[in-house]
Amino acid sequence: MALIDQVKQVCDRLANHGWRELLLQHGLDITAANLTAELGKILPNINRTIPGFTDFADEGNRAIAPGSPGRSLLYHALASATVVTGAQGNELTAFPTLAEIDAVENYVYGVKPPSLTELRVKANYGPLAIAVFASEYRPASDTPHQKHADLCFSRTGVARVGTSEPLYDDKHRGFLPFVEGDAQAMRVIPSRYSAYIAVIRRGDRLGYKPMRVRDGDDRRLFWFPLHKLFIGNECIRNFNLTLNLEATHINEKLRRIHLQLQNQGYDTGWSEPDISNPPFIFTEGIAEFSQTPDDGMGTLIPIVHPNLVEAAEYQGKPLTYQVPANYGLTLSSSLLIPSDNEARRAPEYVHARHQVLPNGAIADLNERPNVARIVAQGGYNALHYLDFTADGWIEALCPELAIQIPRRVPAYSLVSAPDYFPICDQRQLMDWWEQSVPEAVRNSIWRIPPETLADERMPPNLALTEADFRPEDTTVTAIVSLPGEPFVKQRPLDRFILNRQSYLPDAAAGIYAPGWDVSFDRTPEGLDFLAAYGLGSPFPEDSKLCAALSAFWPAVSPDAARTFEPMPSWPTVSPLTDAEIGQTGELPWDGVPGPRLVQLTDRQVVEYEAIDHVDYVTNALQGKFTLALTGQVDVREYEARVLTMAYVYHALGIEEEKYFPPGQSEAQDAEAFGRIVDEKSKWGVLSFREVTPTETELQEAQTQTGQRLRGKIYRFEMYRHGDITTPEDVRKRWVEIRERVTLFVDGLRVLMKRDSGVWESKNVRG
Repeated sequence: MALIDQVKQVCDRLANHGWRELLLQHGLDITAANLTAELGKILPNINRTIPGFTDFADEGNRAIAPGSPGRSLLYHALASATVVTGAQGNELTAFPTLAEIDAVENYVYGVKPPSLTELRVKANYGPLAIAVFASEYRPASDTPHQKHADLCFSRTGVARVGTSEPLYDDKHRGFLPFVEGDAQAMRVIPSRYSAYIAVIRRGDRLGYKPMRVRDGDDRRLFWFPLHKLFIGNECIRNFNLTLNLEATHINEKLRRIHLQLQNQGYDTGWSEPDISNPPFIFTEGIAEFSQTPDDGMGTLIPIVHPNLVEAAEYQGKPLTYQVPANYGLTLSSSLLIPSDNEARRAPEYVHARHQVLPNGAIADLNERPNVARIVAQGGYNALHYLDFTADGWIEALCPELAIQIPRRVPAYSLVSAPDYFPICDQRQLMDWWEQSVPEAVRNSIWRIPPETLADERMPPNLALTEADFRPEDTTVTAIVSLPGEPFVKQRPLDRFILNRQSYLPDAAAGIYAPGWDVSFDRTPEGLDFLAAYGLGSPFPEDSKLCAALSAFWPAVSPDAARTFEPMPSWPTVSPLTDAEIGQTGELPWDGVPGPRLVQLTDRQVVEYEAIDHVDYVTNALQGKFTLALTGQVDVREYEARVLTMAYVYHALGIEEEKYFPPGQSEAQDAEAFGRIVDEKSKWGVLSFREVTPTETELQEAQTQTGQRLRGKIYRFEMYRHGDITTPEDVRKRWVEIRERVTLFVDGLRVLMKRDSGVWESKNVRG
């Protein structure tokens, strides 16, 4: 079917659902008899005051601008997640499918198909390749150039595992992980890929800049898309193209565990050739391209499994490994495989707390009082667990162009763990942290900056030797747009909170110790490269540590520091509410109920689930994880929690400016950071929730202080803790309360009361 006929089908289906009336306000009639002429005519009266069109490019003056989706009014209307209301302000009654958006996108590139020579001229005869990109149409504020809404591209896509099939929300033009009626289920999150003829350019040329330019980008090479490839004779003049996308993913965590431990001289019970067989290394059951017509071409969907993890089997039996005797390396109760100067040859943290006895029975070591010591001593067989995360590559095959453009550049594909803050954008959080947070506060919040994966500059997994990844390809996670003209008009920039989960790498976590979405390894020559096999085995083993260590990965990992007994140097940074950790309600995000007060004969203590005995792998097997509550936290809410938590510490006397005076060296800042987090760690968050102005306790505080809080108001209950003891239940911890402080906080003021004292007011210092 001709492209224009596909576009006509889209227009005919949507016309009576409010789209005809909406687009008529711009002078476009999508029911016109001669649709080709209608889509190509000049539209002199585009109304950019209509909601959803404020960031449509000033240079766009047609429904379809050949080769430019961002200047095509019809494409913008269909693809933009901000276009949801019709001519009268009512919500449109139908929205386009992915396949329908693809059809219009293909028409943008195919209405005037270029010749290969024209594309070479457009590239100024720069090197060309057939490259695969993940792409997403975004509002102006979320694009690399931040001039107008546009398609954004990266050669890395980040899909996410789950326990239910994906669901495309056509109104929001994206995917979300929630399953209505089942709080413990989470949908897989696909990523979408397309093939383009692309040109390689340095990141310092006008019109060729990546998002969030990093030091050295003026010397680095980036692939920029020029022209989308699709099947048929309307893509490249004088060619009738066939096109196929192929996906390959590898999970080799178990194999890497055995190789690394054997390299250290330990017998794990398995060696070659066994460890080159599934499930030590496997490629099936990870992800595949959708065959559903409405999903269009290039929608990569993680395979749904009943649970996020499962017990491994080999040769029809449970797969175990020998935990090294007298190994001595653990973090909490996880087996730790040390890095090689931060490079991770294998999963850094490995589950080892389900001992398999000689009779085949499984002993849960979490029930032993000294579980961490048992793991460190080793000398027993533990059950291996699988997760279905992986990394790999997406390759485009177009035989008709194989001679003219022989180089093929694959995309790097990650199938990652769930993001428990799916609508909290990592990049927006980073921009806020860098530009808006007071310097002294900023210096004292996170051990590492909340950088995104798109900020990293290292090549994809060079151990995937069949992928043809190259060592010099250090910009694979960068986000770019189509090459643009140097000077385009600035459209208004609004910060939209989109109700969808992005699969581009600026919504994913960067790398460090070992990471959430990806880790890194190193070649013998000393070149660092991205690799997923350094993450926890299975991933919930690492998730517990990331969460417990106060949001080690902001905007993807919940800050569960207040769920567990206090730990030195790891204070709460971004508190979860009482409901989100299960202190109230029945939906703790990780299945672990939060702390509670216990009245003893002579005193009151705070009772916690002991971190060494909490098992996220068991909770994953039992389907206890949920993002029903954390999934509602957007970036503005996340920012508010981080900043008000910092204000609480300041009100308690931990004043950042005393630790970080102007003019300190980096070494002095690092030493000061250690001291300030130690001070913060002396305080635990006993309760945290948002309150309404009508709350009796708040009104009392306002009356006593003569101050009124406004806007978003949080109530904190903090306590200075003392000794930590183990009660009869060895899986619990009791923590002494030495002082309690109640605080109400907005963005300007803190009202606080120590123990049973009087309320006092403190100004927030920015």
